[in-house]
Amino acid sequence: MIELKHLRVLKEISELGTISAAARVLGYSQPAVTQQLQALERLVGTPLLLRGRGGMLLTEAGQVLLRHGTSVLAAMSLAEAEVAAVTGLRAGKVRIASFPSGTASVVPGALSHMVTAHPGVSFSLVEAEPEQALAMLGRGECDIALVFSYSTEPDRPPAAATANTVSYPLLEEAVHVVLTADHPAAAEEKISLSDLRDSRWIAGCPQCRGHLMYACAAAGFSPDIAYETDDYVALQSLAAKGLGVALVPDLILSVVRLPMLRLRPVDPPAVRRVSAVCTPDLARVPGVRATLAALSAAAADVSRVAERRADELCLTASATPNGRRRVASPGRG
Repeated sequence: MIELKHLRVLKEISELGTISAAARVLGYSQPAVTQQLQALERLVGTPLLLRGRGGMLLTEAGQVLLRHGTSVLAAMSLAEAEVAAVTGLRAGKVRIASFPSGTASVVPGALSHMVTAHPGVSFSLVEAEPEQALAMLGRGECDIALVFSYSTEPDRPPAAATANTVSYPLLEEAVHVVLTADHPAAAEEKISLSDLRDSRWIAGCPQCRGHLMYACAAAGFSPDIAYETDDYVALQSLAAKGLGVALVPDLILSVVRLPMLRLRPVDPPAVRRVSAVCTPDLARVPGVRATLAALSAAAADVSRVAERRADELCLTASATPNGRRRVASPGRG
């Protein structure tokens, strides 16, 4: 097989006229250059250079090989420069798929940091629920999938538990009941879902609806779902008009809140875990690695904002198992 080193030898001998001059430029010994030339001629089965009065001259076959070889060497030089730019975070593109509340809260802070710190790196963003985002990752249509899963569904594997992926925990957020201030249960410090069996419900995205159905079934009833929307602003607006109660995670409180609503912890507690998922190979790409770190930092900031706003809505207890909210440390799969 013809190698790049063979093409470089042929190119330098043709331009400089002697094997010794080519050896000096290439940093090889003269015998080494001679051996590479002889190996190349054996590979193609014909002489490539002839010794003339003015130095080494290309045969017709040598001219053909050099013409194509020059294009190959130029393309490889360009490729090396582009790879160096990507490695140095001066170029490259990172594709992200994220669920809506993650897009509204965690992603903007992460991308803001990245475009400031690494302006040569570009990004694309599409909204997709966790299963869709993971499917896109599996098909090579995105580099990072932002996903979530609920702690209250022990029989279901985490959303990120797929083959050939690594999950980077970003945050754990409490799940609350959201209702109007005049709702009979609003006076309670914590609300058992069984106390809301006669309420009408507003359901969120398909996975959130699945969590609602599971949690209510565990409490001994099937929820009367009157409205469904994957828009958390619409969900809160419907709840604020007294059209139903709903389950809302911390994350959305970092970007929107309606002061006429009340939040109460769910008893027993519920936690939603948010993670960034990619493949092991993608995690080694500098742009992806830097974006994962930016997502982790942004998640920590968002978690602090959500906690403060939850407190403003009279949240009196956290829904994490040990009574504290936790921001996961980055870099663990």
